[in-house]
This record gives sequence, C-alpha cells and structure tokens, in this order.
Amino acid sequence: MTRTRNVADIIKQPFTTTLGTSNYRAGVNAGNSITSGGNYNVTVGDEAGTAITTGDVNTFVGYQSGDATTTSGNNVGVGYAALTTNILSSKNVAVGNNALKTHNLASAGEAFNVAVGHGAGEEITTGLGNVLIGGLAGDALTGAGSNVAVGKFSLSTDTLGSK
Repeated sequence: MTRTRNVADIIKQPFTTTLGTSNYRAGVNAGNSITSGGNYNVTVGDEAGTAITTGDVNTFVGYQSGDATTTSGNNVGVGYAALTTNILSSKNVAVGNNALKTHNLASAGEAFNVAVGHGAGEEITTGLGNVLIGGLAGDALTGAGSNVAVGKFSLSTDTLGSK
C-alpha cells in the first residue's frame, strides 16, 4: 500500500536549514552549506547558493545560480549560472542565463555590477560598477569598470574598456 503525502509535508522537507537565520532553500543542494552566521538568504534551484557559508542577504534562483558564493552578501542572481563563479564579491545583480557568469573578485569587496539579459557581462571577472542591459551586452568585458551598455550586443566586442 502506498502512502499519500499531503502538500504541507512535502513543502516542509526541502525548504529549511538547521543553521543560520531566516534562510529559504528549495532544490537539490540549494543553500546546503549555510552555517551559523549565514542569514536571510534565498536559494531556489539545483545547486543554487550551494557554497554559501556565512554570506548574508543573497538571493539565487536557477540552476547553479551563485553556486560558488561563500561569505559575500547582498547579491542577486536569477537564471541558469547567473553569478556562478562569484565567491567573494558583494552587491551585484545578475538577471538572465549566464549573466555575470565569470565574475569573481580576487578578494572580498563591493562590486556594484548590474547585468540584465542573457549573457550580459558573462566574461567580467574583476570589473566594478558596470551596468549592462540587453542580451549579450558587455559579454566580452573582463576587468573593465564603470561602463554603461544598453541594448542587445552593446559593447559585446570590447574586452577591457572602462568608462
């Protein structure tokens, strides 16, 4: 005889963490490394935010979104592999599959990058203060900073330009 589970039982299981405060997680390994000190994070999707330990106020939605982030905070990644290699950088917004995919500062710091669109800012590694809106906007930029690009393919061939 099979046992029928009600919706309340199903919802309770994958959505809680034992450590940290007010974290919400849903998905295989989502937010599963959060420890005491990691607070107010939302991780939804397989591997989303899986490396967060003590980072606070991160929101990662989508497969591998923010999966390398450990101690940084105030990041938003929505979409497949958005902010996937970010470990220490804080205050970034990446919306779209592969948005800010390779962003990763060498040390902890505030980057203030905004990338909205499929592949927007995909190759930015250490760049700071970029605003990239549109599919593949600034997708080839690496260490560039203080750029504004609006529109599909805008700044898509520039690799190091700033301002």
